[in-house]
Amino acid sequence: MKAGFVHVLSAVVLASVAVLVPGCSQDTLESGSQNLNMAYTPSPPGAGRFDSASFTFEKIEALPADPDEAALYGVERILFSFSPFVADLTTDTAVTYSNIALSPGTYNVTLIKITPPALVDEEVLPPPPPGANCLDWVSTFDAQSPVPPFPEVPSSFTFKTPNDNLSGLSFTVQPGQTRLSLKVNVPGLIGGYEQAFSSGCRLCTNCNVDSRSTLTTFNTPAYRAAVLANITLE
Repeated sequence: MKAGFVHVLSAVVLASVAVLVPGCSQDTLESGSQNLNMAYTPSPPGAGRFDSASFTFEKIEALPADPDEAALYGVERILFSFSPFVADLTTDTAVTYSNIALSPGTYNVTLIKITPPALVDEEVLPPPPPGANCLDWVSTFDAQSPVPPFPEVPSSFTFKTPNDNLSGLSFTVQPGQTRLSLKVNVPGLIGGYEQAFSSGCRLCTNCNVDSRSTLTTFNTPAYRAAVLANITLE
């Protein structure tokens, strides 16, 4: 899940937008766009026991909240990147990864596509005590490089309007604003991802040989809800 996240706007979202008006010559709609530094911001940070933790933003699309402005884009969308961006969930500082030019106003995210997190605890786990939470004895949660036994987990998740409620990802660009933060509640996201395995988590059967817990099922709706509850743009 290593990649870069480079912002690219579609052709209609430059400093000015060309609009064809029926019965008129080509007019130009001045957008008054301003440059914004895009930053992945852990808010709050905290990957807990995991020595490495990351997940990937594969795509984010948006449109102006104003219906008339949104209609000018037709089938086009404000596309935040052509390349994925890997968010390091262990960092406690904001990371500027690109810049974007947008006009002041409110925007609605219309699509977000992400991968499940990859979480690794490098500590050699002792046998769990009686009554332990089996999730705390899982050393690796990684759908891309699973350590057997590991349930089937989708390689990516797409959230798209109108099927998904993305209202929590709407954001407003203020005049003079210079930064746009993609905020992730890291403990909330990691906790929600772990809990998606809770109904199928079992403590080891032979803890003298293998102290790892066993994961057998994954609750996709639970993880999708955790994503939307722990990611914002502002």
